[in-house]
Amino acid sequence: MSLLQLPPEILIQVMNHVGSSYFREDLGRLTVCKQWFRFARTACFKDLQLFQKTLRRLLSSREVGRSLLLIKDSLEILDLGLKGFEGWSSIPESQSYPQDVNALVASSWDGDLGRALLTAWTTALDNDLAQLAITAKESRKLRIIRIQASSEHHPLLPLLPRRDYLSLSTIRAFLSGKNLTALELDLCGTLLMPRQEHRDDFHVCTSIGALLTTLRRLRLRMRSICADVLRPQHHDTSLRLSEVLINLSLSNESPMTTSAAHSTRCGPTGGGFLKLKADIEDQAEALAAHMVSPKIIRILTHTLPQLEMRSLDVLTGKCMKLADDMAWEDDGGTVQDDSDLESEILGDDFSTPSDE
Repeated sequence: MSLLQLPPEILIQVMNHVGSSYFREDLGRLTVCKQWFRFARTACFKDLQLFQKTLRRLLSSREVGRSLLLIKDSLEILDLGLKGFEGWSSIPESQSYPQDVNALVASSWDGDLGRALLTAWTTALDNDLAQLAITAKESRKLRIIRIQASSEHHPLLPLLPRRDYLSLSTIRAFLSGKNLTALELDLCGTLLMPRQEHRDDFHVCTSIGALLTTLRRLRLRMRSICADVLRPQHHDTSLRLSEVLINLSLSNESPMTTSAAHSTRCGPTGGGFLKLKADIEDQAEALAAHMVSPKIIRILTHTLPQLEMRSLDVLTGKCMKLADDMAWEDDGGTVQDDSDLESEILGDDFSTPSDE
């Protein structure tokens, strides 16, 4: 018996076992025959991993309409990896400072042409993401979204100021699906920029909170955050949410990072980091009371000046020290809560410097 003579339910299992990565390595593997394609396309597009360059190639292909239709019909897991602008060699170097290479490169990207290229790239990326978000919203099978956005880095000037490159409205569009069960956002490389006509629309947290009635897992690290991410919009005492991980530490965002920043509070309200941390911990406790089977609720920070990672287990009240190579959800050694020590170091009025 040939492979294609197997019952459809067995063929589906075979394709799922092979996995989407097998077909993404060579899309020609989809085109064995019509019957093969009918089963292979679902396996290929159910777990979609895209980077900014592969997304651009997908949307610039002649078969973009058909590809998006296949994605919409099959997509279950969307995984996006973004690194910011990478085409640093695309601008001619300025000759203003021939004796100083760093000054020469910096002046190139601080000029009109450099800024225009960065702006054009950012607009193009936003358009690509917005188009993908529409497809994701229309996908009835989509259950898991992971988006990681790290800081962009010039290869010769690692200390250039960090630049924001994701728009608030576009990320919010990815959160408009009705059936998401897992959301993982690690957006520590960029603040989310509101559109010029909506400058007072400053955060995505309420959009995340609106998903709590369907989510099973929530994992967040954002440069700007508030307790609204853990506040359901509708009163529900039987949330199926079981795993919540909020990382407020930006200290290990990238090997190029030299600062020891924490997330800042959304919007113009004050209170500093310690107030933000306390608000999120309090709201996490309140959220736990509405979860049917909470398994893990952790809030991650780092100490100052030692820069040691700390994980507060909201369900037990235990504070743990995490080694650098540990995952956010790992159990570390129990330590005394550092909140009093941090208050002495930072002062009651301390607030992390804003990126805006």
